[in-house]
Amino acid sequence: MRRVIALAIAGALMLSGCVSGPPDASASVSASGNVDEITVGNADDGKSPTLDIPEGKVWDTAQTEVLWEGDGDQLVDGQPLLLDMYGISLADGSELINSYKGLARSFLLAPELLGQDLYDALLGARVGTRILHVSPAPADNPDGEPPIALVIDVLPTHAVGTAVDPLSDMPVVTTAADGTPSVTIGSNVQQPTDLQVVTLVQGAGEQVRTGSFVMVNFTMVSWDGEVLDSSWPEEVAPLEVEVGSGQSIQAIEDGLLDQTVGSQLLILAPASYAYPDKGPVVLVVDILDVFTPEDS
Repeated sequence: MRRVIALAIAGALMLSGCVSGPPDASASVSASGNVDEITVGNADDGKSPTLDIPEGKVWDTAQTEVLWEGDGDQLVDGQPLLLDMYGISLADGSELINSYKGLARSFLLAPELLGQDLYDALLGARVGTRILHVSPAPADNPDGEPPIALVIDVLPTHAVGTAVDPLSDMPVVTTAADGTPSVTIGSNVQQPTDLQVVTLVQGAGEQVRTGSFVMVNFTMVSWDGEVLDSSWPEEVAPLEVEVGSGQSIQAIEDGLLDQTVGSQLLILAPASYAYPDKGPVVLVVDILDVFTPEDS
């Protein structure tokens, strides 16, 4: 568990949050705590959970409670994961991670990255599931790490909205079972002279605005079909973009504006919107998560 928390905290936007009913360090400790004694509040989509922890408990065993079941794809060993995570110390109630006040965290479903207990808890779960996981302090604990409680939401790693009928004069996008797209540019498709954005899947999530931080999976191909860049290989994390910052190519920043989480976009961009030395490009972009600071 130390591994996943260290990775998540290093990448997360850490902002202080409210924890209701933190454990009282002065209370007498007599009984082992059970995960079903912890009350999870604030179930609104996208909002930070709250945790009400019983006092006077020893948290010495790994435990997991499924708070609700998802209906998405079933998780398998080694696959990419996208997790929203809220975690507190069970020693003093302090907040350790809150990705709900930032972007979700990307992992692979592997015990060496997540720890065996959390790996076991997530393996076989479905996308959309929320779990409450208790992890005891390590047996070998030179750094004095506390036991922790984690609320974890399993998010999709590809578009999950409503499919939109494709246009006949656009490149054809096909997707593998895991969401990996491939692009075929027919002879009837005209090279773009301006940015063109077509919605292939309409998501129902939060809208992207100027100043939003957005996490996407994407594939970029040249006009002759060569893959120039992609976030889809398992060893590559999704791309994080701050819209309006100018840190990413204009085709992506402009193409994301006003779109919604869960959507898949087909973007045709002249060279001036991407890479002048590569000619026009086609991008397929799946919007996975959005965080807009003014909304936090």
